[in-house]
Amino acid sequence: MQYRETKVNGEKFNLGQTVITRGALAHCEDNSIDYLEFLMRHSVGDFGDVGKLTSVRLNENELNFGALVTANDLKLNALAIKTGTGMIMSVYEIPRCGTIWIQTILAESETYTTILLPSEY
Repeated sequence: MQYRETKVNGEKFNLGQTVITRGALAHCEDNSIDYLEFLMRHSVGDFGDVGKLTSVRLNENELNFGALVTANDLKLNALAIKTGTGMIMSVYEIPRCGTIWIQTILAESETYTTILLPSEY
């Protein structure tokens, strides 16, 4: 794995320590995929197939009880950003090249982001 601390202009949350798995790196290289483009989209709230942060609306129940009352990935992303804890998930389906996932784990002690293939989860 390659490690890097990443900051992006306009980011909605800190990416923290960023890694890409060997499988995802090889897949991106083999298919001429610029994974940094997807990393930037992830950090500014464009979560690909999961949706865009600008389109999510949380109701009072979701704000109070979070993951206990919703399984919607976009809402879970928004809750993680709002509370500063949890997982933020992006799914990018790339025509004729497959799917890339990006996950950010927000925690009080450490934040880290992983670029991976679904088969590596």
